[in-house]
Amino acid sequence: MPDSETLDGSTPESTPLAAEHARRLPLSAFTVLAGGDVFESVQGRPPKDGVSRARAWFQAKVSLRAHGAPAELLQRVEGDMVRQLSGNLQLIGRMDAARPVEVDLIPPGQPLAKYGYPRSVSPQAAGLFWDHPEWPRARIALRQDKLGPEPHLVFHELAHAIQGMAFTQEENELIYRTLRRTYRVRARMDEVFALYSEREFIPTVTAHDLRAPGVYGMARQRWNEEHVFTRFVRNLYFPYKPLAGPASGQGASFFG
Repeated sequence: MPDSETLDGSTPESTPLAAEHARRLPLSAFTVLAGGDVFESVQGRPPKDGVSRARAWFQAKVSLRAHGAPAELLQRVEGDMVRQLSGNLQLIGRMDAARPVEVDLIPPGQPLAKYGYPRSVSPQAAGLFWDHPEWPRARIALRQDKLGPEPHLVFHELAHAIQGMAFTQEENELIYRTLRRTYRVRARMDEVFALYSEREFIPTVTAHDLRAPGVYGMARQRWNEEHVFTRFVRNLYFPYKPLAGPASGQGASFFG
């Protein structure tokens, strides 16, 4: 599984966020991505109602399919998803406007295709975000036996959902323009966004993570506090925090 969660490099057919929602709920992170900088918030605190708003999104828009998973795994999934969104009210608003999501906790040893996911999914994939215009909901698969050893798993797959459903087509093109020189292929670039996202919530990277095949090890090894892309991702989830990298106005670096 070197470059994507599917064997053939296919990607989900997600419905991008409508432009009117993006205008109503602008994200300063895309200003960072376009120009490398943004006026920083002096507040320095997470929004007071961030957790409650994120939990309300989860309760209204996410359906959990346990497939025999214990209650603690369901609580883990909810807790991670709420945590991932709670720092940015604009991002929560965008996810409110996006499609609902169904999450399957896949029992050990079972192929994802048995639960309606594409047959092209790699058997090594610990999780998957997938969508199709004919589906009533977008879907996320999480392998029950991987949630323990892979603490970044929920953050990684929800990042795919955010990119697919909470960004406009033009915003995604800005991401691809930033990453294309280094990562070239859309499936790899999608994985880079998810890998940089998970790093904001699980900062510890193991030797096993760094040795992962293909883009998974490569992006983790190349992650740098001074990258504009790191600034973008941090501002997306934590717009109240200082920008990653050098001080404002000192020009963070792009990918080589």
